[in-house]
Amino acid sequence: VGHQTSGKSALIEALMGFQFNQVGGGTKTRRPVALRMQYNPSCTSPVCFLTLENGKEEQRSLVDIQNYIEAENKKLEKDSTRSFDPREINIRMEYRYCPNMIVIDTPGMLHPPKGRQLTPQQKAISQAAREAENLVLSKIRCRDYIILCVEDTTDWKHCTTRNIVMQADPQLSR
Repeated sequence: VGHQTSGKSALIEALMGFQFNQVGGGTKTRRPVALRMQYNPSCTSPVCFLTLENGKEEQRSLVDIQNYIEAENKKLEKDSTRSFDPREINIRMEYRYCPNMIVIDTPGMLHPPKGRQLTPQQKAISQAAREAENLVLSKIRCRDYIILCVEDTTDWKHCTTRNIVMQADPQLSR
């Protein structure tokens, strides 16, 4: 959980040992990406599988996975009715340098513009901010999940991400 460009995807990629998604500037993750990492000592390079919309899993190259994620994000960039999609992109990967775990890379939350007289562009950003926050909340409400917050702050008590997390986990126990 964190704001746009806070380093969520980069942190996950550091755990995995390779880049799977676009990182840097702007909204790069518009659908949650569920990554099921499996340690496999015989895989000297990542072996990736994508679960298709029909539920079938297919082995795909890392470039194919990156292109799929990018295409999904571009579709949502151009969508006039929504900016984000709560459906997870499910990827399984086997690699000798990754741990056994499932990580969900969520879209970054946006800082909505303030004021009473918002321009149409500001209204769209405000709507996108609500959409992203609702999507993130729907993911972190699962009590089985550990929530990892990524935010550049020196005072955790006053960070904005904390307030979002407390809506799903008031005692901050996860």
